[in-house]
Amino acid sequence: MGILYRLHQVPLTTLMNTLFVYFDAPPLHDAAVIRSLNLSLLDMTQQDFSPEFCAFVKGQGPDAPPEGPGYVARMMARISRAVARHLPDPLNDALPEIHYREIPNPILLVLTECVVELLTWWCLHSAPASSARLAASPRPASEQAFRAEERSRAVRASEWPMAHTWFALAMDPPAEIHDLQVPGATHIHSTGVLANVMPDELMAFPFVRHLREIVLEEPVLQTVSGPKRYFSFVAFAREASSASTDRFTRHAAGTKFAATAVFNSFEQNRIHGNANRPNTYLTLLHSILHYGGVATFAALADTIRGLVASGALCSDIQLLYLCATVGPVLYRLVEHEALYVQVLADLIAVMAQICPRIPHLDAEYSTDAIEQVMDFFCFVKDQFDPGRPAWRRIAPHIAALPASLRYQLQCIVDQ
Repeated sequence: MGILYRLHQVPLTTLMNTLFVYFDAPPLHDAAVIRSLNLSLLDMTQQDFSPEFCAFVKGQGPDAPPEGPGYVARMMARISRAVARHLPDPLNDALPEIHYREIPNPILLVLTECVVELLTWWCLHSAPASSARLAASPRPASEQAFRAEERSRAVRASEWPMAHTWFALAMDPPAEIHDLQVPGATHIHSTGVLANVMPDELMAFPFVRHLREIVLEEPVLQTVSGPKRYFSFVAFAREASSASTDRFTRHAAGTKFAATAVFNSFEQNRIHGNANRPNTYLTLLHSILHYGGVATFAALADTIRGLVASGALCSDIQLLYLCATVGPVLYRLVEHEALYVQVLADLIAVMAQICPRIPHLDAEYSTDAIEQVMDFFCFVKDQFDPGRPAWRRIAPHIAALPASLRYQLQCIVDQ
């Protein structure tokens, strides 16, 4: 079978699939094995790999991943140009016509080559200190052992330096990205694409779990929005009769929403010099979720549940930010009722946690952010309704809310 494998008719795709499926297999973490696998399937004259990767495959470079952000920045720039369709002319004019090549789509070709490189570096990063080849690990004998192995793999993947560097550059792009003649959010969009063609444990899951760090550590999210007075005909008539209509209107309007830049579009913030980490991360997270699947949504739901369990949330802006993270994917959760119920129930639990910590929240006053959260739930109930049984499972969580909010939310659920 060895000769059939080496002479496969789609060698680059076969190599990527092999590395993708067996990325955590101990035999591939041996430098000699991974080099031999690449040499068996790659024709280095027909692909455009980085100099570092070519040197490793040819045995002319170290058996270790490249260090420093320069390599990651160049790869990010290459994928960004491909996604933006600003591709340079092929380096090799002797290649066959495009429709005769293994991967005629130039964007898919760039992604495949980059995934092969990154997974090769992952295997070298996971290689043991000794040069002895590793034997295949025994298959887990029970469900508990299998889950323990999954957790161990997730921990190892979360420590991959190259993924950490990629996330840091996506949040704060280097000069190589700024100099590209492409839209400003292209590097974020390309990161979302790449994270979902790599194994989830290596990029998608760790990037989603950064939500906890952003929500708990960004000062702008820890502020409380301004008070917003509920409209009352009785109060309005009383205030009007005492010639204080202007004061009532001022209270009803509330104060300026301090966190507006967090929820603006990334491009608008970039143009007007209002770029900020929470907004950049929100854009990156939406890009990952756009291409993600149920496993990525489950990682997001587990992260939100962890925030609820921590009890560290203190502001309505944090709650609104969490609503903003899940809003674009709720329509895809309608068919996955358990996740749908978990996410919305946890958002209500967050609201119950933060309400006692907001001093001006009472029967007469709400806040700008809380009112937007109520609008969010009303929109969700109207547009993405999986059925009354799901909402009946969510309803018990409403009991912990203050009376005014409990009444509003119960009316939304019952409609």
